[in-house]
Amino acid sequence: MSLINKYGDVKNISIVIPTLNEESNIKEVLPHIPDFIDEIVVVDGNSKDRTLEEILKFRKDAKIIIEKPEGKGAAMKTGFENATGDIVIMMDADGSHDPREIPGLLEPVLDGYDVSKGSRMLPGGGSADITLFRRFGNKLFVTMVNRMYKANYTDLCYGYRAFKKEALERMYCHSKGFEIETEQSIRMRKAGLRVKEVSSFEAQRKSGNSNLNSLRDGLRILNIILREYFKP
Repeated sequence: MSLINKYGDVKNISIVIPTLNEESNIKEVLPHIPDFIDEIVVVDGNSKDRTLEEILKFRKDAKIIIEKPEGKGAAMKTGFENATGDIVIMMDADGSHDPREIPGLLEPVLDGYDVSKGSRMLPGGGSADITLFRRFGNKLFVTMVNRMYKANYTDLCYGYRAFKKEALERMYCHSKGFEIETEQSIRMRKAGLRVKEVSSFEAQRKSGNSNLNSLRDGLRILNIILREYFKP
């Protein structure tokens, strides 16, 4: 049974995708996004390759916003503010997030949850990309957040998520970098949002190099965890 048949009152759905020199990866993502997605918002950090041409090759209707590359969090903030859907999905452009998982990611939100977040650590999930160091850091940060904020997460630093638009407005995150997922997860708890994790498999980046720096971004994640704890 398709998502549309199961939920006759499916709302407008937007996807927000940050890009920075992802020319070779766009073909792994956009052609596989389901037809029922109403809007694709791409926030591009002024790519120097043919990323924008590749986007328009597959989705001429994509809403493209070009801005100074300040980080993933800054791009997501811009994308959320420009998305018009009642439900908003965030996903990466490097091919690590499988568009075929979108129906499963949406289902909890359509069932009444405020947020659905992908987890690589649930049965059925996994990762072909995460290093041992990053796995250790993710486990450490998950444990900290669960204890400090009375949460029950299995994954923290993974950015394949779906939100009701009003949930995004209640969270309103400010992080500019890769710590955005951690800030979101903490503010979900602070706002009392209903959150459900779903299994997700993270593939390896199809092409190019990631902008993630494990040590630098790990320290930024730690800073967010501590800063939010002492903030009302």
